[in-house]
Amino acid sequence: MAALALGANAPVPDQTPVTELIVQPGEMIAATIERAPARLRIVSGGPDRLLLNADFIMQSGFKPAPLMGNANLNIAGKRAFKGKNRPLDFTIAGVAHKGRAFWFFDAPAMPGDGTIGPWALPQSRITLQFGATDASSQRHDFPLFGGINSSSVTGYKEESFGMAVGFDLDDPTAHPIASAAAGAAIARAYGGTLSGATWDVEILLGVKRPVRLMTLQRPLVIGPLSIKQIAVRVRDRIDAAGRGEPIPDNTEDPSEIVVSAQKKGQRPAFTLTIPRATLAGCSRLTFDKAATRIELWCRPA
Repeated sequence: MAALALGANAPVPDQTPVTELIVQPGEMIAATIERAPARLRIVSGGPDRLLLNADFIMQSGFKPAPLMGNANLNIAGKRAFKGKNRPLDFTIAGVAHKGRAFWFFDAPAMPGDGTIGPWALPQSRITLQFGATDASSQRHDFPLFGGINSSSVTGYKEESFGMAVGFDLDDPTAHPIASAAAGAAIARAYGGTLSGATWDVEILLGVKRPVRLMTLQRPLVIGPLSIKQIAVRVRDRIDAAGRGEPIPDNTEDPSEIVVSAQKKGQRPAFTLTIPRATLAGCSRLTFDKAATRIELWCRPA
């Protein structure tokens, strides 16, 4: 999961949600940022803060805040990009708001002028419509966690482990992506084994990490979703999402697995990101900030 950090511990202004915004995944929404027209994409997989392309910043003439104007974009605890930020007035779908905008000159350009996620939007409810909701569709509710400096996620917890779960409708991958630690915990609980070679998946803004396919003996059930295969981060020392216990595959003897304690500050990340492909039987995803609830509408299996 991604997180944004200011150059110092800046206070986050209170939001006053007022209405609902309904968009399609990947749709560009007209916005005004300090009277400059912009096209933004609403993201469900974070980071939620208003991220602007460096070209838009340069064309608009915006300067970093004189105090606390530096910023970092962290992925699983490791800094991926250094950048700048400043408070800006912006209007999206007729609703005016004030919030911090972030930009990173060494990051690849995003489609349009930038992105923004649920926690940073002024609307109370943000709905992404990606299919037809018919009479057979059922609403499934999940608690909404995360925050404006990270992303909009829910939680999954059972007796043996817990993890943060995100829904990323812009993720083109075929399988949910688990951090190494979450993959190991799922493997123990549901009889998972790894197979095949590694391949790279994009985590965020061109940052890629290797994964392997894990097949479960019993499906992992999260609400209406029954998951039998997961792409699991390969264990590495790059960031916290790549730390965790090894998972047995068809070339390893499980008795050779050694679990080593993590150093302080190096705790593994327990995360699972669900892409649009896994939501093939679903049609609508809503983030209700006032009710701190995620609503997922799906047809019965």
